[in-house]
Amino acid sequence: MTLPAEIRVAWRRIPGGVERRTVSRALLAELLPGASFAARCVRCGGEHGRLRVSGADAAVSVSYAEGWAFAVTVSGAMSVGLDAVPVAVTGLERVLPGADAGVWARVEAVLKADGRGLAVDPARVRFAAASPGADWNARIDDGPALTGWDVTGPPGVVVAVTLPPRG
Repeated sequence: MTLPAEIRVAWRRIPGGVERRTVSRALLAELLPGASFAARCVRCGGEHGRLRVSGADAAVSVSYAEGWAFAVTVSGAMSVGLDAVPVAVTGLERVLPGADAGVWARVEAVLKADGRGLAVDPARVRFAAASPGADWNARIDDGPALTGWDVTGPPGVVVAVTLPPRG
């Protein structure tokens, strides 16, 4: 599936000795020149959690897997979810029975787009048939439908992007 034009995804290897956030912020800066990005955890005040954008009308999300940093930007959106998961990851079934890397990437992208992340039980995410132009749709309980795409990433990594309804 081809992503809508307003969604831009990029990834880059994380060089040895370089902090992964440095790489993801550099990707975001390339995707949204002139914008700045900040994250502040509402629980502990640390520099992690949902990224906020200043200087551009866009939403962003980042993820990390297998030595890669991933970033997504969406023009005119309030939020977006991105997740990248190694294909060979194990143990996901302990968190979400029956989940493989592809399912987990979709679930976590949905939870990120929703804004609550893993504060929501991943088992509450339900998948539905795809709407036109999407690879899949999902909901958290009976909430609004989110639109999702599976993105071709680097070998050995599954990537998913999700947008909540606009409006």
